[in-house]
Amino acid sequence: MPLSLETVTSLVQAQDPCASAPTAAAKVICHQLHKWDEAARAAKKTLVALPPGIAAGKNAIAAELAPIASSIYQCMDLQCMCTYLRGNLAPNGACTLPNGQPLRKAIRKELRMMSDDERERFNQAVRTLKQNGEFDRISRIHAQSTRVGGAHSGPAFLPWHREFSKRFEFALRQVDPSLALPYWDSTLESALPRPADSAMFSAALMGDTNAQGLVDNGPFAGFRTLEGLPHVKRAVGKEGAPFKQSDIDFVMNQNQVDQVLAFSAPRQGCPYRTDYNCLEYTHGNGHLFVGGDMYDTATSANDPLFYPHHSFVDFIWEQWRQQRQTRADRETLYPPDNQLCASPQHFAAANMNPFTPMRNIDGLSNKYTDNLYEYAARPFCTRALPNCGSKFLFCDLSHGQPRCAAKMKVGGNCGTFVMGEDSCYMGSCTAIVVTPPPRPIPTVAPVVVAPQETCFNENQCCGTWAAHGECTRNVAYMDDWCKASCGHCRPQYRLVDDCSDRHKNCRTWSSTGECNRNALWMTENCRMSCNKCGTTRAFECGGETAVVTTTAHPQQPQCEASDGCYNENVCCAYWSLLGECRKSPAWMACNCRVSCGHCVPLDYGYGSCLDYHRDCAGWARQGECEKNPWMSENCRASCRTCYSQFDLRSMCRGPVGSVAPVATARPRQPTVTRPPPRWQQGGFRFGGVDYDDDWGGMGGGLMSWGTGGGGGIANGWGGPMPLWQRSAWFKRARARRSKND
Repeated sequence: MPLSLETVTSLVQAQDPCASAPTAAAKVICHQLHKWDEAARAAKKTLVALPPGIAAGKNAIAAELAPIASSIYQCMDLQCMCTYLRGNLAPNGACTLPNGQPLRKAIRKELRMMSDDERERFNQAVRTLKQNGEFDRISRIHAQSTRVGGAHSGPAFLPWHREFSKRFEFALRQVDPSLALPYWDSTLESALPRPADSAMFSAALMGDTNAQGLVDNGPFAGFRTLEGLPHVKRAVGKEGAPFKQSDIDFVMNQNQVDQVLAFSAPRQGCPYRTDYNCLEYTHGNGHLFVGGDMYDTATSANDPLFYPHHSFVDFIWEQWRQQRQTRADRETLYPPDNQLCASPQHFAAANMNPFTPMRNIDGLSNKYTDNLYEYAARPFCTRALPNCGSKFLFCDLSHGQPRCAAKMKVGGNCGTFVMGEDSCYMGSCTAIVVTPPPRPIPTVAPVVVAPQETCFNENQCCGTWAAHGECTRNVAYMDDWCKASCGHCRPQYRLVDDCSDRHKNCRTWSSTGECNRNALWMTENCRMSCNKCGTTRAFECGGETAVVTTTAHPQQPQCEASDGCYNENVCCAYWSLLGECRKSPAWMACNCRVSCGHCVPLDYGYGSCLDYHRDCAGWARQGECEKNPWMSENCRASCRTCYSQFDLRSMCRGPVGSVAPVATARPRQPTVTRPPPRWQQGGFRFGGVDYDDDWGGMGGGLMSWGTGGGGGIANGWGGPMPLWQRSAWFKRARARRSKND
C-alpha cells in the first residue's frame, strides 16, 4: 500500500529529523533549515496558477514574463546597466559613465585585500544605502520565508543567494559604479587559536561590540535593525565556527550536482540523506559564529557582514562550477524535483521569488561571471614570500605549511605563533599597545539615486483580466504577472493609456527588435515605440468590440489538460531544465503545470516513485501504461517508470512536445545483486517492488520506456498533441469510478 503524504508527514513529526547531526552547531542549523522548510511548505498555495486564458477548454493567451530588464536589478550585462547608470553606450558595447570613467566588470576582492580608499568607499556606499532605505528594503526580502521559500533548505539556496548578492552589489554600484561586493574569507579567522580575536571584529573593519553585544563602533555603528533595535547585535565565537579549509576541500571533491545544490532538509522517504558537510550547512556555521543578528535567518541581513559572507559562499560555488562542470552543464544540471526532498519552491523551474521573471534554473546562468563580476584570488603566502598583501593579515609560519591568517585585535591570543610573525594589528605580542581611538568618519552627504519606475504589468491583457476579477480569483498568477493592474504597486504613469511608452528605454529596445522578440512585455509597456496605438488592449484581449482597426482577433489555441495538478508528460522535468517554461510558455503551461510551477500538488508528493493517483493500479491492469503518456509520469509505481535524470536526457531529446514516452511491457527480471546506491542501503521499496532510483546515475533498473506511438498531428500549441489528450480513457475511468462510488 503506497504511503500517503499525510502518513509521511506524521512519520516526520514523530521523530527528530536532526537527531543524526554530528555537532551541536549542526543540530541548530538543521532545526533552522527544517523550520524554514515547514514555513515555506505551509505558505498559502493555489492548486492551479495559470494565466486567465489558459484554463482548460478556454482560449489561451500565452502569458509569461519576458526577459526585459525593467529595472537595473534585472540586468545581466554591463550594457543593460549602462542605461540605468546614465552612461553613454558606444556601438562596440563599451559604456562611459557621466564622470568619464568606463563601466567595468566588478572584481570581488577579499575585504582585507581592498585598498584603504576602496574599503572606505565601500563603507560609505553601505551607509548611503542605509540612509536612503535601500539597505533595509533589500535586507527585508531575506526575512520572508513564506514569500522566498527557495532561499533556504534545498537546491535553490545557492542560485537564490547569487541573485540576491548581485542585487546588493548593483545597489552599491548605483552609489559608486567603481565598487564591487567584497568577500569575507573566514578561513583566515579559523587559522587563529581564538577566531573571535580577529581584527575583522574591530573598529578598523566591521566593528566591535560592547558588553551587551551591540556593534557600537566602526563604520556601521548605529545601524538600526529591521526590528527597531538601535544597533546590530553580535556574539562572535559563542557558537559555530568560521569556514575551515577542509570545508572548502569537501565541496571541491564532490562530483554530482546534488552534492553541492544539496537537499539540506529532506523528509522521510526522500532518497537523499542530509549531508552535514554540504555548503548550506557549513555556511550556516559561519552565521552561528558571528551570532546575534547573523544567528537567525530572519534577522541575518541586518548585519552588513552578511553580504561579504555570502559573497564568499558564492565564490566557493563558482570554483566548484569551474573545476567540476562543463560550461553547458553549469547552466542545465540541477537536482531532481522531489517534494519529499525539498519544497516545490526549490524545483528547477519554480519562480525565484521575489525576483520574477527569474526561475531557480536561471541562477545557474554563466552570465553572472561572464558579464557582471569575477573573483580575485584568495590571499596566500609562502616561506619565500611571507607577505599576504594586507596590513590586516599575516603569514602563519608556525603551523606547518605557510598560510595567511587574520591579524588579531588587542588582547588576542598570539602565543602560538613562535616564528616571529607580525600577528597583531595595532599592537604586539610582548607588550600590548592600546589602540588609539579610530579616526572619525566624516559626514558625507548621501548620493541621491534617481528613482526608477519598477511597477509594470507583464502582459497587455492584465487590465482586462483585472476588470474581470482575476486579481482575486487567480491570485497566485496575477500577483506576479499583473502587479500594476492588481494594485500591488503604484506606477508613476497612467495605467489607462493605449498609446504611451512607460519605460525610458522603450525606443532603444524597439530599435533592437524587442517588439517582436519580447512582444508580451513590449506591447503592454512600450505601445508607442512598438506602433500599437491603433488597437486598444481591451480589443486585443477580447474585452471589447469597439476598435480603431478592423483587424480580426486571432483564434487562440485550446488546452485540454487533465483536471488537477499534474504534468501530462514524463519529459516535463527535463524540458523545464532547458528553460522551456519560458521559451514555450503556452505549451508548457498546459502540459507541464507542476514542473513550471503553475500549481503545487497537495494530494501527492511529486518526484517520488509512488503512484500520484489512487486509480493507477487499476488503469495499469487495463494496459494503459503502454498506451497513455500521462501514466508514465503519474503512475510511476504501477507502470514501473521512475526514470533517472540520465534516462530522461536520452528519452526526451528533440523539441518540446515532440516525444511522449510510454512504458514498454516487460517481463519481471530475476533479482540481481548490485552495489547499493550511495544514499541508502539498497534502493527503496514500494508495495514489495524494488526500484533502483539513484537520480543521476545510469539508473533504469527494472524500468524501461518506449515510444508507444507517441507524437502525431501537431496542434496549435506548437508541438504534437499527446496521446493523453486524444484518448477518452481517463474520462471513462473516472465515470466508472463515480458510478461505483
